[in-house]
Amino acid sequence: MAGLSNSVEVPFQLQLEGPMTFEHRQELEGSIIDAMRRHQSLEVDLSAVQEIDLYGVHLLGLLQSVGAVVAISPAVEEAARRLLRSYRGGSLGRAAGHGDALGR
Repeated sequence: MAGLSNSVEVPFQLQLEGPMTFEHRQELEGSIIDAMRRHQSLEVDLSAVQEIDLYGVHLLGLLQSVGAVVAISPAVEEAARRLLRSYRGGSLGRAAGHGDALGR
């Protein structure tokens, strides 16, 4: 048979460092979009992220939805844990007077 190639691109490793915050959104989005344009497969390492806000948590969710996150820092882990705890506890919904976080 003619030469069949099983070449699979090794995922590109993108490491984000420092703050993952709204103030740094242009730099963060630029790095991620550039890497996605240049590579078929992407792995994002967040182990050097020192600070994260709601914008960063949203970005984390987007990256996780495409399965790109391979490592997280203690700051990212704590932010995700607090958000999940708020959601599970229903505090968002109760604060708005709607029962739990899903409005039940």
